[in-house]
Amino acid sequence: MTFKQGDSRRAPTWDETDPARAAQLHAHTDLDRETYTRAGFQPVDCQNCGTRAFVRKNSEKHTSIQWRDGSDHKCPVLTEWRSGAEIPEGEDTCPRMLASIRYAYAEGLITLAEGVDPVDAEHMVNPFYVAE
Repeated sequence: MTFKQGDSRRAPTWDETDPARAAQLHAHTDLDRETYTRAGFQPVDCQNCGTRAFVRKNSEKHTSIQWRDGSDHKCPVLTEWRSGAEIPEGEDTCPRMLASIRYAYAEGLITLAEGVDPVDAEHMVNPFYVAE
């Protein structure tokens, strides 16, 4: 695959030049979307306000939080921050939800996620790699 001068595409699509490769990349994109944005998330309700977030504990220290269906607008802390209240330095999400997540993990209500790594190594291959 070569790029023409002035071609602003960041990566080739292969749609026209290699439809089979394009189909494979689209399938891998769907698999990645499932693996990294949906798999392993577990519901956690805030012990303070009852707002639900979906959480994936990737490790002891790494936690992913998804506020789905506008649940972040139900959180009084986040609502207060959005309305102009001062956000404590170093905070990027509701500390009450974080405490609820720590509690849920400590009590075994949520566990470290499994299956968040790619199911196969093949779909993670760099599409620009050409064997010599």
